[in-house]
Amino acid sequence: MAGFASAQAAADKSVQAGLVTGLGLNFQNMGTENMATNGVGTDLTIGANVNFSFTETIGLTTGIEFDFEKLKYQAGNQEVYYRYSDKEILTEADGTDNQIFQLTSREQKPVYLSIPTMILFRTNYIGYFRYFGKFGLRNSFLLSNTINDSGFDSDQALISASDADPTNGAENTVFVATLEESSKEGMKAPGEMFFFKSAVGLVGGAEWNFTGSTCLVAEIGYYYGFTPLHSSRNENKQKEFLYTNSEDPSTGNYNKDYFSNSATQGQLMFKLSILF
Repeated sequence: MAGFASAQAAADKSVQAGLVTGLGLNFQNMGTENMATNGVGTDLTIGANVNFSFTETIGLTTGIEFDFEKLKYQAGNQEVYYRYSDKEILTEADGTDNQIFQLTSREQKPVYLSIPTMILFRTNYIGYFRYFGKFGLRNSFLLSNTINDSGFDSDQALISASDADPTNGAENTVFVATLEESSKEGMKAPGEMFFFKSAVGLVGGAEWNFTGSTCLVAEIGYYYGFTPLHSSRNENKQKEFLYTNSEDPSTGNYNKDYFSNSATQGQLMFKLSILF
């Protein structure tokens, strides 16, 4: 009877609120061949959730959560470069700074403020336990974005082969690069990531009423992201580029072909929460 009374006290509550923490796996679905995934990323979630009960078995889950993510990328099917100054990755419109970095792999660390809005379907208590499913949206707003890159510092130059060997003729211009292995920690790229992302989630779990009206909740869910992670920038605001031949191959010159990274995200998340 004591167990029944305890469970009934939790079941009768119209509002449950408490702390939530979770771990997740991030899967990027690429929208460009210039960049590729480099393994599975991670997500650490910390926040607070609230359950509003419409009936004993139907409710609404919302709250505020902070997501500390890691996204892993690498250069795609061609060599990828960007220009930088100190800790900032530059756009095409930022002048002609000669510090150039060849990117091989990237770990991106965005921080999001997320607001879940999910319909909650629950069973009645069976002893101390009841089971539930959730379906709805998880909307996130970008708070910060830090980039750690590995690759090579590149002192790029276009020289005429005639400077080295005058018999070759000035039309034999060639491209040279001096590469030095390097890493760039804590880089900033303003506007590189889209400020908003949204995902449709499907969640299942169990709630254990272990004392009074206090419950421990465990859940696992998959969230399908349908908004872009990265901004599709105007041409002169793009940051990464490829070196390509000019339209006139006789010159031997190389042009910078700028592009923006493109991806959507799927997340598999496991969460634990305590509700009062």
